[in-house]
Amino acid sequence: MRLFILLITFSFTSWSLELKVGDILLQPLHCYACNLIEAQTQSEYSHIGVVIKKEEGNVFVAEAFGKVKVVSFKKFNQKTQKGLKIEVLRPRYVNHEIYTTYLNYFDSKPYDSNFLWSDEKIYCSELVQKLFVKLSMTAPKEKPMTFDINRELWDKFFRGNTPEGHLGISPVDFKNSNLYIELGFYEN
Repeated sequence: MRLFILLITFSFTSWSLELKVGDILLQPLHCYACNLIEAQTQSEYSHIGVVIKKEEGNVFVAEAFGKVKVVSFKKFNQKTQKGLKIEVLRPRYVNHEIYTTYLNYFDSKPYDSNFLWSDEKIYCSELVQKLFVKLSMTAPKEKPMTFDINRELWDKFFRGNTPEGHLGISPVDFKNSNLYIELGFYEN
């Protein structure tokens, strides 16, 4: 039993994780909208990215933050809220055309701070979901969004145009899905 507990403990430490292409990175951030997202979804995760390339010991992450772009894992990790961790999920199947598909369909699109489901602007969890769908990888399905926790703050954030009932997806939808293997955490 002690050996089992020891093995479990070591499997969830950050130093033992080797990121692979396709890994989903759930990230807690500290910002006004992030706090609203975390409260609404009852999760500590307000951001998500996906590993799309490994090259010469470097790991690259696609994210929608400011705009849709690729950053190094180091740069992605630096945004993690102090004292919290990135959680890593792994798809059971990865289409290795992920980098090319990202470049062809999503790179440099503007960020969608209104969280609307469209192809013109993209927000973080929408990027990961749409990329996976385009690659025939498993992804949670979009669903009607609710903004009932801190409604007055959401209305202020959206300037009265809160997208209540519009289709969307959040980082916690990936976390709560049974589609992925939970690998563990990276500490900041």
